[in-house]
This record gives sequence, structure tokens and C-alpha cells, in this order.
Amino acid sequence: LKRPTAVKILKPALATEELIERFEREVTLASRLQHPATVEIFDHGRTRDGTFYYAREYIDGINLAQLVEKDGAQSAPRVAHILKQVCESLREAHGKGIVHRDIKPANIMTCERGGESDVAKVLDFGLVKDVRATDTRDITQFARMLGTPTYMAPERIRNPAEASPAVDIYAVGAVAFLLLTGKRVFDAPNELELARIVLEVEAPRASAVAKQAIPRGLDALIARCLAKDPSARPLR
Repeated sequence: LKRPTAVKILKPALATEELIERFEREVTLASRLQHPATVEIFDHGRTRDGTFYYAREYIDGINLAQLVEKDGAQSAPRVAHILKQVCESLREAHGKGIVHRDIKPANIMTCERGGESDVAKVLDFGLVKDVRATDTRDITQFARMLGTPTYMAPERIRNPAEASPAVDIYAVGAVAFLLLTGKRVFDAPNELELARIVLEVEAPRASAVAKQAIPRGLDALIARCLAKDPSARPLR
């Protein structure tokens, strides 16, 4: 169709059994999702030399990490607009038993589509897990390697194989905190200390850190998303 396309490949030198399984899982599960805020998968397979690849829609935009780095904290209405789309994408995924497990600013892009600005796209399902499947093993080695404590729920730090919608909701709260304040929920000189803080220290309110006024309801919602107890997070 001669449309712009992004192609992701798995370099042969890295093609271990576990990485191949992770790569195939990513494309297989992501291709089940149809929400406009979820990246669309066009095709996947192997090249003639056996290299795994998949093709997805090309997104001409900026990810949320770049957005904050470039422009700082964003207005509450803009943050709510972007993250509403992200939550709708996750609602479809969760409804199909699919948990992303790597929601973070770098994996969410905003772009312009059909004359609409700030159209959100959820990317990179590399740590995705189908919680309804009983015949697939979890790749905990790569969950440890690729997850970042900054956006990981406490229960995933304790057990990297943890897969429930609540871990995605926690990450959405951490992304919202960054967008509204320009700062991460927690910071530390190294990942070990950061993991300890995520486990032990209650998250501050976005309203206590942001230089702008945060609507009371939004502030309370983010605090619920960042609750240590998964059952206290809003799942609907």
C-alpha cells in the first residue's frame, strides 16, 4: 500500500530461544488489539535468512519522555486527554486478558491523526503477558532486565513475573505524575535504592510537587493509582 511503516527486527546474534519467544509473544498478542490508541501491527514473519521481524504503523510524533524533557510539565487538561486514551487502550487489553507490564513515558507517543492533535499511541508490548493462557511460561529473566523500577508497581519488584491489570494502572499513575510535575514519583542514585523506595515509601501527591494547580479529583485518582496495595487501585 506504499504507506510509511516501522519495522522491528530481532538481530540474529540476539536470537536466543527466550528472546524469540518474547518477540513472537509481543507481536501475537499486540495484533489482537484494535483500539485506536494501540499501535497497529501490519505483518510479521522471517526474512529469507531467518531474521524475525514485524511491521507496524509508523507514528510521526513524540513520546511522553521526550515531551517532558523538551517542554517540562504539561497542563492538567492535556494530561487527562492523553492518558484517557491510554487507559482506553489498556481497558481493551485487560478485557482480553492481556497485561502490558511496561507502561512508561517512552512507550507512549502523541501524534496528529486525521487533523486531531494529541492522539495517543501505546507501543512496545515486549513484556506483555496473556494472563488467561495456561500453556505459556513467563520470561522472568527479561522482566528483570527490561522493566524499570521507576514505573514498576511494588508487587512486580517483589516478583517480576507478576501480571495483573493493577501493575499497568500503577504505571499510568507514575506517568501521570511525571507529566503533571515534570518529576518522577521517586528518584534515587541507583536502581537498587530506587526499588527499595518504591517498596517502602508512600508516593507523594502530585499536587504537593507540581508548580501548577492540580484538580482535586485528578490528584486523588493519581494517588489511588500509586497505592502500594494493588486492590486499592482503580481498575474500572
